Amino acid sequence: MNTLPNTPALTLGDIIDLELYPITDRTSSTYRALVAQSQSLLGEDGVAIFPGFVRNQSVVAMAEQTLAMHSGMFHFRESHTVYFKPQDESVDPEHPLRRLMSTAKDTVAYADIPAEHLIRKIYESDEVLAFIKDVLALDVLYRHADSLAALNLQGFTAGQQLGWHFDRSDFSVTLSLQAASAGGDFEYVRMLRNENDDCYEAVRQFLDDPKTQQIEVLPQVPGTLTLFRGRYSLHRVTPVQGDRLRLNAVFAYVDQPNVEFSAYARQLFYGRTCVDPV
Repeated sequence: MNTLPNTPALTLGDIIDLELYPITDRTSSTYRALVAQSQSLLGEDGVAIFPGFVRNQSVVAMAEQTLAMHSGMFHFRESHTVYFKPQDESVDPEHPLRRLMSTAKDTVAYADIPAEHLIRKIYESDEVLAFIKDVLALDVLYRHADSLAALNLQGFTAGQQLGWHFDRSDFSVTLSLQAASAGGDFEYVRMLRNENDDCYEAVRQFLDDPKTQQIEVLPQVPGTLTLFRGRYSLHRVTPVQGDRLRLNAVFAYVDQPNVEFSAYARQLFYGRTCVDPV
């Protein structure tokens, strides 16, 4: 069983800055204004960030708790196309469906995150769930039912990265816990494809010469909650440099109940198909 540095029992208000983000008072005008502004940013830019969402003392404790688990993280390595589709040998070598990106990261699955880890208080909070639902303008939102995939902690050591890719889900929710010494930047190209077109030629041109598109960077400031629509915006995490790990948490929410990963996906992302540790 994993053991973590002891922290005193904290309330949600001890962890989240409820003065800045009054998510426990959804009827207040401040909350409604926050949601409206966030919806606008998400619609226009495909991203909404909430700096200082987690109080500094709590995010430091989360980083320490996560670092204590690093030696037991699953080492994920994969080569993939930007679309996460199988490599197509029938197209020319420079086609995006032929070119492979490299991803390497270390992951803690939900089932392996101890009950005392503060990150659980955020993911398992009904108030946080309702806030995410409101910002996404959804009628319903559920925590992911998969006992491995619902909540993940990720660590990136020197040389590790996320290769360029489009997400397979409509949105992602992440919390920065610790920035790397250098590198580990979240870069994205806004709306490089759309619902009706994978835009192979534009993606090919970008992979050949990134100057053909505007690359935007999201600062990785500990305590920042980020909602990102990555299905149509190409993005990556640049290789980490230095001794300090890049640490973040990934919250999995879905608009359907009882969603679980396939056995194949569990094996790929966590190195096992069952809840029990390897």
